Amino acid sequence: MDPVVIGAVGGPFGVHGWVHVKSFTQPAENLATYRPWQLRRDIAWHPVEAAVRPHQRGFVACIDGCADRDAASALRGAEIAVAAEVLPATDIDEYYWRDLVGCQVLGEDGDVGTVVRVFETPAHDVLVVEGAHGADMIPFVPEIVTAVDVVAKTIVANWQSAWSGGA
Repeated sequence: MDPVVIGAVGGPFGVHGWVHVKSFTQPAENLATYRPWQLRRDIAWHPVEAAVRPHQRGFVACIDGCADRDAASALRGAEIAVAAEVLPATDIDEYYWRDLVGCQVLGEDGDVGTVVRVFETPAHDVLVVEGAHGADMIPFVPEIVTAVDVVAKTIVANWQSAWSGGA
């Protein structure tokens, strides 16, 4: 299985090779505990050792082999990932976004489409669903999403394609 992306490298921090890192985990602090890291800037994943510490509202990291500001700049945009096995198991009614992508969404008027992306808003997470009528953005809230079966790759929603720009 492919590694799970848990963050990304930002710009340099200082002159000794440290970098800013953005966490995609909930809570954000989990970025510092999941190990070992893998980095990808192009096609291949590369294992790395890293020391991580909080800094202001984010994190900074010292990545082995990154000794100066130029090396840190070269890592900008690299994805940070870990093996799926190091992530904790989910509780009932908890899902990793990666498990929702690819699920078929069944709505009030039949097949709405396939989840292609999930993103967070201040109010709730949103499923981006591509279907025959275009893209729908479905709020991932219990009042709308009534059932999720990640094994069967299906999501049942109180949703009609016409509600968000469909036919």
